[in-house]
Amino acid sequence: RAHSPIVLGSRVQAKELDRVSSKMADQDFTAGEDVLDQLMKRLDAEIEVFIKAKEPDANDLPRVTRSRDLKKADFTVQWAAFAAKRKMNPVAYVSELVEGLQAHVDQAKGLITKVQGVGPYLNLFVDRARVFRLVIRAVSAQGDKFGHTKAAGGKRVIIEHTSSNPNAPLHIGNLRNVMIGAHLAKMQAACGFEVKQAFYVNDLGAQIGLTALAYSRVYAKIQPYLKIDHWIGAMYAVMNTCQELQQVGVDIGSVEDACAKSKEAADALMQEYLKGAEGDEKKTKGITEYFDIYQDLRERFEKMMVVMLEDVRKIENIKVEAGRLNLAYERQEAWAVKIFRKMVCDCLTGVQTTLSTYGVQHDQFDFESELGWEGSNNKVLEIMKNSDYYVPQTQCNDKGVPQGAYLDMDGFIRDQGLKVGKGGYQKDYPPLYVLRPDGSTLYTYRDIVYSFKKASQSDLILNIICSEQDLAQQKVSLGMMMMNPEMKGRQYHLSYDLVKLTTGKMSGRRGRYLLADDLYDDLKTVIREKMAKKFKDKGEDISPELFDEVTHEVSTAAMKYALLSVSCQTQINFDIAKITDFEDASAPFILYNSTRVASVVRKFNDKVEKGQVPILPPLDSVDCALLDDGKEWEILMEFVLPFASMIVDGAMPKLPEPPALPSYGTHKVCDFLNGMVRGLSAYYGPAGVRILPTDSQLEEGWNGAAATHARIHLCKAFKQVIDNGLRLLMIEPLERM
Repeated sequence: RAHSPIVLGSRVQAKELDRVSSKMADQDFTAGEDVLDQLMKRLDAEIEVFIKAKEPDANDLPRVTRSRDLKKADFTVQWAAFAAKRKMNPVAYVSELVEGLQAHVDQAKGLITKVQGVGPYLNLFVDRARVFRLVIRAVSAQGDKFGHTKAAGGKRVIIEHTSSNPNAPLHIGNLRNVMIGAHLAKMQAACGFEVKQAFYVNDLGAQIGLTALAYSRVYAKIQPYLKIDHWIGAMYAVMNTCQELQQVGVDIGSVEDACAKSKEAADALMQEYLKGAEGDEKKTKGITEYFDIYQDLRERFEKMMVVMLEDVRKIENIKVEAGRLNLAYERQEAWAVKIFRKMVCDCLTGVQTTLSTYGVQHDQFDFESELGWEGSNNKVLEIMKNSDYYVPQTQCNDKGVPQGAYLDMDGFIRDQGLKVGKGGYQKDYPPLYVLRPDGSTLYTYRDIVYSFKKASQSDLILNIICSEQDLAQQKVSLGMMMMNPEMKGRQYHLSYDLVKLTTGKMSGRRGRYLLADDLYDDLKTVIREKMAKKFKDKGEDISPELFDEVTHEVSTAAMKYALLSVSCQTQINFDIAKITDFEDASAPFILYNSTRVASVVRKFNDKVEKGQVPILPPLDSVDCALLDDGKEWEILMEFVLPFASMIVDGAMPKLPEPPALPSYGTHKVCDFLNGMVRGLSAYYGPAGVRILPTDSQLEEGWNGAAATHARIHLCKAFKQVIDNGLRLLMIEPLERM
């Protein structure tokens, strides 16, 4: 196609360009919208009127994007695809475009000051002083809401996280679940979602009944001397051990009596039981294992166990008695409800204390038991029974054994033509069992019921779950889709990998966990030692109250960063020394560098009070052209402007066709903050920009107030962005450290 050099068609179009450019260029950015996107739209508008004169019928003009290399351009437009579609040479097209566009950019006096053709790219250079002013003004005006958008349009989402068993304290594995869920809730709220955080209280099941049985017998006889959830967790470990000993024929009363005498007596008793179990490998293994666990527990919880065993040793069959209590609770019998709810709620009180330490608060606690009490279990079951894929329970299947009711998932997948194999559902998909042979419901069935309940309250459900539960979660979502096709894509789960300990193993049976509470204490001990040394080295005095407040925030921040700084699918090797390092990528490192920015502003204010420098004028009176260091522009372009889009990218990935899962970037804020403070460190470090005058400069007659004023406004904006990022991580920013 032949084409002539691009020229503007008329004076009318020139005036239109001037009008659009001058009107839009210096308008305040709109709150609730991506600032970078607004800026690029303004740049689009500045060149679009001119280009439309040449391409009046084009509705596919390429858009302005950020330059990948700020040394070569501020923004750029890629014309290769546009030109190829019209069988034109993109390099020649851009070259001709530049010839006419530069003159009209000069005339328009908008944000664009220079255009340059490099191959198929139209590179744009902007009036940096005006962009600085626009962005700093937006950050100042929006404050702690800077970076927040309405991208989700108020869509309702329920994020279920934590949901730990209500008979034990939170351990390090639970805590990763907590942090991912709570952080994602913050990110999505910043994108305009209406977010609810839900805790599913699994108050049914054998281990809960076992714990409630013990708690009801012992509660009035001994005052808890541990934090209540730790106390209940220890009680479960003891009760489970007693039950297991009974299952292998051991009288727990005789074990307690022998342990009370001596270790030798306990070992002798174990040998007697082992002799009686000769030839029974399973029984022998159980006797050896649980004698050892019993003695281990008694060493740690003797005071509790002595009182507990006075009563528990009289229970002829702990498993049967706990089952009876469980059944009565499911039937909502008042006496059983009183026992269960006392134990469960006391444990949740302890768990909430731990969550509060880390600044986490759920919006709702949904009890598994209430699904049955309110009739939801029966309603959903009636619908399920009408499905072509429901196979009822039987006391004698084709193998002659009882079998529970299930959903034929494999048949459903085949009939619906759903994708199988790579990127789809597994071949020979296992059935989803929903009822036991006796007709009682399984937890997988109750998960489906609860999912429908959440669906009635939201537009999207996100379950935070360990990767070990991937298949179970997939089955629940598939079961929902089987019963109601509209549920397709309504529920996803965010899968995370395990936390690996550098030493030791966790064991609920032994009551041994790496507890979130203990870990906090360990972190705080290390942080207090390091920070005490820092304050001493700097010769700074700090009150005990402020020191405790600061070390608490740094300690919890270290934990949050450690659990959120890698993608969910990455296993974490937990190392206290690494996560408390003030010089490496960690929360202490980010907080420390953040307080350095605060220190610059604080020192400026001190100099103002002493009359050494002029008071900070309003931004409109500041010469932003004095922000002439390349590092300042890089930080603005790489971190301040893209802040909102980074949040959206992490919190709003494309929702794929099931069973594929969306890729939520819960590590992105950590990466962002780490990169930003490293850039800041280079900016005002020893080899960087001198923001404040030295005493000698003041004595010699300093005339740099105008540049300092511009940079103080900029530092305040930088600090606000860091603070907003930290709050997305549930970390409260600090002014001193």
